[in-house]
Amino acid sequence: MNKEYKTLARLFHADRSGNAYANHDNLAKQRIESDSAFATGIDTPLGELFIATPRSISMLTEQILLAERQVSALWQSVPGVMRWNYIRHAISEELFATNEMEGIRSTRKETEAAVTAARQTENNGNGKMTRFAEFAKLYLNLTERNVELPKTLDDIRNIYDRIAFDEIADKDKPDGDLFRKGDVEVQGPHGTAIHSGISGEARISVLLTQMMDLAESDTIPFLQRAIASHFLFEYVHPFYDGNGRTGRYLLALYLSHDLTLPTVLSLSRTIAESKNEYYKAFAEAENKLNCGELTFFVATILSFIARAQDTLIDELGISIDQLNKAGDLRDKLSANRALSDNAAYLLYGVMQEELFDTHTSMTLDEASENLAVTKQTVRKYVEELTDAGLITFAGRRPLKFQASDALRMQMGVIAPSYVGENNGANGTSKD
Repeated sequence: MNKEYKTLARLFHADRSGNAYANHDNLAKQRIESDSAFATGIDTPLGELFIATPRSISMLTEQILLAERQVSALWQSVPGVMRWNYIRHAISEELFATNEMEGIRSTRKETEAAVTAARQTENNGNGKMTRFAEFAKLYLNLTERNVELPKTLDDIRNIYDRIAFDEIADKDKPDGDLFRKGDVEVQGPHGTAIHSGISGEARISVLLTQMMDLAESDTIPFLQRAIASHFLFEYVHPFYDGNGRTGRYLLALYLSHDLTLPTVLSLSRTIAESKNEYYKAFAEAENKLNCGELTFFVATILSFIARAQDTLIDELGISIDQLNKAGDLRDKLSANRALSDNAAYLLYGVMQEELFDTHTSMTLDEASENLAVTKQTVRKYVEELTDAGLITFAGRRPLKFQASDALRMQMGVIAPSYVGENNGANGTSKD
């Protein structure tokens, strides 16, 4: 935030006059009634939640919208194999980061397996039931631009069940009709209460209904209303455990209707890297002297979005440069070896796997999907690339193939000396 705009709490503490309380009340009233303020109409123990629009908010918003153009342009130039690998990695990192913030032990291997299982279920209904698979499926649904926002309290409970229910201890599972009926406190690192959730399931239900209305309001800009809705969910704290993961997914869901998928999927990672700043923003917004003003909370989340975009633009720029070089090499190899068009297309996919996938191999199912042909037809092109010394088999059940060492050397992935020690003349493994 700029120096000219300070929190109400800070201004109150700086007021050395004998009228500090009256001045504070007047300033709070001026802020919420300002033409540039957005009042939500949602009353809480903090006061009516509202968002002002100081210069810093306007500048951050413009920065984000301009960066979205860059992210969108870069994303549009990303081909299918690389796009899926990027999405899989981003969702895996999103799950890992949000679990880590909540103290849920998980590994990247588990979160990657969850995304793979969710994708298989989406494609053919045969995905294995793995830990976090339902959670991953929700994030995978964000790839559909028309994914519906929650409309009812049952929708919110259903989202919670898919995200957190199986990871919650029995004693911490909801004991009301949909939400908790008892009180809950969030404790800080020293065991002191730093937040108390709203009391009573009836009041929880009222505020969550208002949250859903706020998220779709046409009287507040989309970024501000999405972020304010996120604050309200976490402030209400409708469950004994699992609120953080559920709340950050809802934030991603709300933002996904107006921001690009890569930006949305990278946000939890950015928040996790700045979690002290994130929690401080909540504490500041919950200071009763700030009278329900969410301006500084909104500014903090906007800054996270901007950081995520900066990282994305750098990462996608590097990846696309690698991709362009791979495309040039593909064209050269295709001409030299007289590859068919489909074999050349498959080769490009294999090269993308090598560059952008942690597993660096492709299955017949994946190749069939990418080429839009049957698995039997794909085998012909796999054989063509194998005969050309450009791919080797990485597994037989299921059949997997990957770039040969000779191809990897030409791509600059491994050094020539390694190829000489490990490959035969045609680029296939001696083993």
